[in-house]
Amino acid sequence: MKEETQSVRHHRVLGSGIVPNEEQLPREVSKTGIGRMDLIYVDESGDIGTVNSPTKEYLLVAMIVPEESWHELDGRIAQARQRMKAQLGLDMAAEIHAVEFLGGAKFHQGLETWQRLWVARWLLRELSRQNGLRFAVIARPKELQSEVFISTWTALKESVDNKIRGRAMLITDVTDRQSVLRAIGRHPADNNHANATHESSFQAKLIEDPIHMDSRHSRILQMVDLVAYLWRQKLRPNSLFQKKDPRELIRLTTKLTGTAE
Repeated sequence: MKEETQSVRHHRVLGSGIVPNEEQLPREVSKTGIGRMDLIYVDESGDIGTVNSPTKEYLLVAMIVPEESWHELDGRIAQARQRMKAQLGLDMAAEIHAVEFLGGAKFHQGLETWQRLWVARWLLRELSRQNGLRFAVIARPKELQSEVFISTWTALKESVDNKIRGRAMLITDVTDRQSVLRAIGRHPADNNHANATHESSFQAKLIEDPIHMDSRHSRILQMVDLVAYLWRQKLRPNSLFQKKDPRELIRLTTKLTGTAE
């Protein structure tokens, strides 16, 4: 039998569903990261309005999850939710939407404020234990910025582009799809992405247009929502997060994500 060429061996290994190690990959793949894939989960905090708005900044958080770590991370969150169910009675299917979950209500989803703060700490701890996660946090003031949505998303794209290893998929909570497409250069009215063949461009790395999901159906998006909300409290703390114990969550969040850009 004739000896296989490197290209044939490469396609046979990848096609088998076996994840090759670094030595098995062609040199151009292992060094550039192409062939690896990241999942970029994005959520926002605040609104883009400038009249009668309760927020002064528009904030985006991206959590970059290596595809080979996705099942481990999802399992961590699922196990944490099981413990919350056993110890606190929090329903496994209940959405942890931070603006309500950590809001001012004395009781929410059957939990007192201190219990909900403990849940948030639990989840942050699980994120901190997961290897390979990377974050981008972008905050932009809304004053005098009519295009704050576009400018913030554009800045996020540039930050994420420097952090992903190769191919990527972008998963966001439900938001203004057309504006997101314009910000990342994939709007149908733009022809830039059709000609983006250079591997260093974000468009060339991105697989498919952004996928919009309701965070009720994604435990990982709920984690990004939590991180975004706690960053909001770092910038403009409400009465709860001006207290010592809740502010510990802000410290943990900053340690997890690094500084905002």
